[in-house]
Amino acid sequence: MVSLKTLTKAATYIAVGGITAALIMKVKLEDKIRRQPYYKESLKLLRSHQGAVQLLGQPIKDLSFDIGEESKKFGGGKIDSFAVPVRGQKSRGKYYFWAEMEGERWVIRRAELELENEPDRRLLIKAESQME
Repeated sequence: MVSLKTLTKAATYIAVGGITAALIMKVKLEDKIRRQPYYKESLKLLRSHQGAVQLLGQPIKDLSFDIGEESKKFGGGKIDSFAVPVRGQKSRGKYYFWAEMEGERWVIRRAELELENEPDRRLLIKAESQME
């Protein structure tokens, strides 16, 4: 018969292994998304916007996002309201962008920044009518 102590150790190892595997998978999926052209272009847009730089402070860093929730916003060559938590030296917030596939490349249609301390307002980074 196996002792309770042995069973407890085995359960602990299995739990730690499972959690570790899930975290590694999440990080790899996030990295895959971060390497996509639409993600890179949208963050480049944010980091080059003077208003965003002034409000957040430099450097502007993107943080971990909810892959499950954000993956629901993809479909038919479009991305609707993808939310990326961001932070700078002065403040934190969420950066939202909308993108669409045009031919072989992604085009950022709209982008907005919502600051943590002002959730009812958003700074327009790019409007849909602005030319590329």
